[in-house]
Amino acid sequence: MSYWQVAAGDGRRDYSEVFLKYGVMLIGPGDPGEYFQNEQYYKNIYKPNDITVFVEQVKDGDIVVLKKPSGKLWEVLAVGTVKGDYLHLPVFDDVEGWDLQHCRYVKWIKPRSKTRITGLTRGTFKGINKQSTITTISSVLNSGISLSFTQIPEPPKKLNDEDLIDILINYGLRPKDAEDFTQTIHRIRRLVKWYYSNGKDVKEHETRTFLIVPLLLALGWPEQKLKIEWNNIDIAFFEKPYGEENKNNECIIILESKRLWEGLDYGTSQASTYASKYPKCNRLIVSDGCCYKLFKRKGTTWHYSAYLNILKPKLTHPYEPNVGGAPDVFLSLMGK
Repeated sequence: MSYWQVAAGDGRRDYSEVFLKYGVMLIGPGDPGEYFQNEQYYKNIYKPNDITVFVEQVKDGDIVVLKKPSGKLWEVLAVGTVKGDYLHLPVFDDVEGWDLQHCRYVKWIKPRSKTRITGLTRGTFKGINKQSTITTISSVLNSGISLSFTQIPEPPKKLNDEDLIDILINYGLRPKDAEDFTQTIHRIRRLVKWYYSNGKDVKEHETRTFLIVPLLLALGWPEQKLKIEWNNIDIAFFEKPYGEENKNNECIIILESKRLWEGLDYGTSQASTYASKYPKCNRLIVSDGCCYKLFKRKGTTWHYSAYLNILKPKLTHPYEPNVGGAPDVFLSLMGK
């Protein structure tokens, strides 16, 4: 039996809830395909090769700790036992922008209280050799709370551009604007892919300027109804053109922009704090310019309503059956 450590994101991203909800651990990149059908590609391209270790060395019955940075220590989010063999699951091709199809089922156990330890290392997937760390992990395994898991859904339908255009026209996009919308989506995709190779230091204001605002304009929002960096809000949307005569008008939508690939979780609480000041605001969006999370207000609470990845648009959320997909985000962002 071997001991392993796995990270579900980093300080900016956290998708540990996916691991715990579905009883899995996931790593990527997985878009190139199933490991054994593309083994030489993975070994040649991805070094150091966590994927090879994850697939070839982990065995049924091994122990794994789900970790999260906590200052100079590591927080133990859960400890689990690996169940079964390696799988490549297409349903996890888009975990908030990350392709994490390399999968192992895990029976997770959560600590009964917050547990922080030493002896772990940076990196997505590594072995553990320090005996004192293994002792702490074993203690959690023997005394923690066993988690049940949710059945993994089937992958949703992928949408091509014609599918999207048809849906948006049915809900009010003018046919003559469809071509502009399509060209804007293509340009944003090309720029996102360029940033992926050449723009690792792209800043938040760049994603807002070059990726987000062009999409809003293509969806029919006039510049006069948008305010950038208004009352600490990245983008505020108004029912009427903003001006001196209605400058106290409440915004109706709030968008919080993040750096590309920074993760969207932390922006959600920030945006909801802003939105609580404006009772007319019934939608809030968090976006890094490629991925969008839409929340709608129900009473005094915000509910996760829909998700969009411009590079991989889908009819519904990639793996959350009760959350909408690309059409719902686009429709909620269409100008009136």
